[in-house]
Amino acid sequence: MDEIRFRLSNQLETLQVQASVISQQGQQLLSRWLAQGQQLFAQFCEGEYGQHLENFAQQLIAWFHAGWHQLQNQYQSLQFNPREFGQQLASLLTGGGILPVTKRELAYCIVGLTAGTLIGFSIGLNCYHPSQHIHHMKAIICHHYIGIEGVTTIDDAEMPTIQKPDELLIQVKSASVDIVDAKICSGYARAYRQLLNSGKHKELPIVIGRDCAGVVVDIGQRVVDFDIGDEVFLAVPSWYPGTMAEYLVISESQVARRPKLINFDAAASLPYSGCLAWDAIINKSVIEEGNARGKRILVYGGTTPVGCILIQLMKLWGGHVVAACKEHAIPIARALGADEIIAFNETNMEKELALHDKFNAIFYTGGQLIEDRILRNHLLPHGSYVSTIPEPLASDTLGFVFGSIFSGYVRSKLLIRYLFGLKTNQWNDGTKINVANLEVLRELVDADQIQTVVHKAYAPHNIEQALHEALNPNAVGSIIIRFH
Repeated sequence: MDEIRFRLSNQLETLQVQASVISQQGQQLLSRWLAQGQQLFAQFCEGEYGQHLENFAQQLIAWFHAGWHQLQNQYQSLQFNPREFGQQLASLLTGGGILPVTKRELAYCIVGLTAGTLIGFSIGLNCYHPSQHIHHMKAIICHHYIGIEGVTTIDDAEMPTIQKPDELLIQVKSASVDIVDAKICSGYARAYRQLLNSGKHKELPIVIGRDCAGVVVDIGQRVVDFDIGDEVFLAVPSWYPGTMAEYLVISESQVARRPKLINFDAAASLPYSGCLAWDAIINKSVIEEGNARGKRILVYGGTTPVGCILIQLMKLWGGHVVAACKEHAIPIARALGADEIIAFNETNMEKELALHDKFNAIFYTGGQLIEDRILRNHLLPHGSYVSTIPEPLASDTLGFVFGSIFSGYVRSKLLIRYLFGLKTNQWNDGTKINVANLEVLRELVDADQIQTVVHKAYAPHNIEQALHEALNPNAVGSIIIRFH
């Protein structure tokens, strides 16, 4: 081992001496260039411009060529030969040197170097602390997948910062509480969350909330469509980091300017429910965008957040809308434009529906429970039945083997989407959330063609009560969490 260290130190000393010589020669060469350049520049200033310019250019090129060749010669004159050095080292290790090394000594050397490197690297990681001050904020988190009981409000959540040039930092004013938030508290979309997110957003605790309205307080270097002070609203998929926090960071491609005719509470009630309603109509029903004339539509759960928007869109597009809702919500359903009302009561709902003509489209948004079969029986031929309630995800119940297969499938598709430049957030309900749809909804609200319905607004520390209220079939409209 001493012989190895001796040979290595000799080689390193040789390299160091030769590098020093080259450095000194390079400095001398650079000094000569500068002196000659100053002299030539003085001559250039005193003589004819054209001739001196040509001479100067020619001499400058000649100097660069000469200097380059001189540096190349100095580099090639180095005596260090990596191949020869490697052969000498191998000879020492295999017993061909003056002091042969045994295999045990070699093994101890390798193990010691590896362990020392790993220990030093680990200590360096643990001892390094960023100099920037960490700001804290209020956030509503789920710390265990045990239902609503696993949700709490904390005051010391780490405030996010912009990491990518196309991101916005948004101060959240209000966020809505959706049915899917309660399901997320029980583990909904946890498999997608682990696969599609990065860093701490993969695991518990997670911030809940699917949409919000707020103000842009900082922007990335490449943001072009927004500026500090813009008022915006947005929605995110069920597996995405949540919106129920005082601040959030998100790409500008997922954000739209909020409607001007309504306040932050009302604006926060629109994005997620509005996108679900729009997707249910345009992508899953027989109704064409902007044209429901001559169509009979049943909105079962007409005063849920999604149902309120469905009624208004169907009526705006000329459809005949029948809303099924709680008796105390009938005035709201009529104000939203429903032509007929079916009240939820203790009687047989199947018999109630039999009193009405069949429908071209039926939308189930919650409220009183009913079998899908019953609703489908009241469809016209070629009619469409659409449920906006989050369906259980098979990916959340997969075991290790099938979970690994599913993980490989998702990662393969992500790679393909990345290679083709496609968005990676279009998974599960991510396909239903589109900024273009938010823009359309904003225009409709500002044109006073759609109204928002807010049931109650809660403070963040009342989140458990707010979640129970969102699941309450008697609630009319959206439940809001107000941060500022």
